[in-house]
Amino acid sequence: MNKYITDKLIEERLNKQGLSSEDSYGAEDEDADYKKLCEYYDFELIDTFNGRAEYFIYTETTADGYEIWVTTESDQGAVNVSEDIHYYDNNLNEVLCDQIRLGGGTIFVEDMEAYYVNDSMSTMFDNMIESIKAKIIVELEEEGYEYENTEAVA
Repeated sequence: MNKYITDKLIEERLNKQGLSSEDSYGAEDEDADYKKLCEYYDFELIDTFNGRAEYFIYTETTADGYEIWVTTESDQGAVNVSEDIHYYDNNLNEVLCDQIRLGGGTIFVEDMEAYYVNDSMSTMFDNMIESIKAKIIVELEEEGYEYENTEAVA
C-alpha cells in the first residue's frame, strides 16, 4: 500500500505545529502570529529607541521640509544617502522583509502602525508557512510518502 502526500496530510502536520495554511497573518491572534514569526526568523521589532537595535527604520525631515525615510544599520548618523534614504515609503515593506529574512536581530521601527510593517509581517508569515510546508514535504518523503500523480507536482 502506497502512502501519498496530500494537502490534507500537510495541513495536519502544520496544525501539529500550531499553524495553518488557511490562516493569514493576524486573522485570529496577531500577537501569537507575531511571536511565531519572531521565533522562526529570530528577530524583534521595537519602537522605542534604546541603542540596542541592529537595524533602524525612521523618518527625518529635510532642510526644506520634506519627510524622508531612513533605513540603516547605523545608529550613529552614518547614513549612505544613495542606499539608506527613501523619498517614498512604498518600498519599505521590501526593505523590512529583507532585513528580517537576511539579518533578523532587533529592528527599530519608528511607527509600528505604519502600513508597511503590517504588510511585511503578512508577507513574512506567508513565507514562513511556505517554508515550513516545504520542510514537511521533505519529512514525508523521507518517511516513504510520495505524490500520487508526479506529473502534477512539477
